[in-house]
Amino acid sequence: MTAEADRAHAAGIEALADRDPEALPVALRRLEEVSLRAMAALLGFRGSAESEEIVARLGVAPRHAWLIGRWLTALAEAPEAGPGYDAAGFEEAYAVLGFPPRMARFHRAALARLPQLLRDEVSVQELLFADGDVLAALAAYQDNAFTGYLNAAAGELVRQAAGAAAPLRVIELGGGSGLCTAAVLRALRGTAFEYLFTDISRLFTVAATERFGDLVTCGLLDLNEDFTVKPGSADVVLAGNVLHNATHVGRTLSRIRGLLEPGGRLVFTESTRESPAVLTSMQFLLSGPAFLDEPAWHAALAAAGFEPRLSLPEPRSPLAAAGQRLFLAVAR
Repeated sequence: MTAEADRAHAAGIEALADRDPEALPVALRRLEEVSLRAMAALLGFRGSAESEEIVARLGVAPRHAWLIGRWLTALAEAPEAGPGYDAAGFEEAYAVLGFPPRMARFHRAALARLPQLLRDEVSVQELLFADGDVLAALAAYQDNAFTGYLNAAAGELVRQAAGAAAPLRVIELGGGSGLCTAAVLRALRGTAFEYLFTDISRLFTVAATERFGDLVTCGLLDLNEDFTVKPGSADVVLAGNVLHNATHVGRTLSRIRGLLEPGGRLVFTESTRESPAVLTSMQFLLSGPAFLDEPAWHAALAAAGFEPRLSLPEPRSPLAAAGQRLFLAVAR
């Protein structure tokens, strides 16, 4: 790794405190195994059925039909998954991964109601936001050991840009519940900066104003619309697990490139593979193309006028098990 990557990795490891990174892949495999077996049980194991036949047989709502194809792909890539599933150790696995207890409860409820979720008889929002606290529920989904590592490492990459500009101008896209924001603000302590927190929803911008006070300025911004922010107004653009919401990644990256002068940084985190655990839970909130893998992100960045600089964690690291990665790209 480069010195730049070394410092970012060290910051990420520090954020894990006493958590054992080697235990994370084992716990993740447990959740994915349970999820795969739940899929197989509902689909009648695997057989030779086509996606369209399964959709018709199970009465899957049109907006969730795409999930069946993804389930079949996941099962084909995991031939050990068999009919039926045993959820023993489910809560323990979530705890090892650093998720709050509510995420284990939500996922268990989703697995028990997969047929109803597929038919739109129950919405994932009903299960995820059962107590009405949307912010806490979304934060719980994003608050785990993998994202803790990535957010802290992202904060260090943002901090490293501070020497080149004073004050450092940071624009965060899709700040959501503010977990990435908090990590970056911690890293920027003692430096001069201007921080624009943006999201598509006022729910999140209002919450960020209340949480971070005058450390940030908040505004509305939609990744899929032309940006209202002045071109060249950022030294760093930050995007924590949000760019997959772009309906056209190339156009969104080009808009981001317009916010930066040459040499400016794009720091972002993204999932680069679909997890069976997510396919049986949070993925009911989404629709659209599969996550881009790392080579596809590099190609998209290059086409939009960026030079990919680094990505973390290292492929052999136990922290790579979830397929969640941190990218740094520099504007050409």
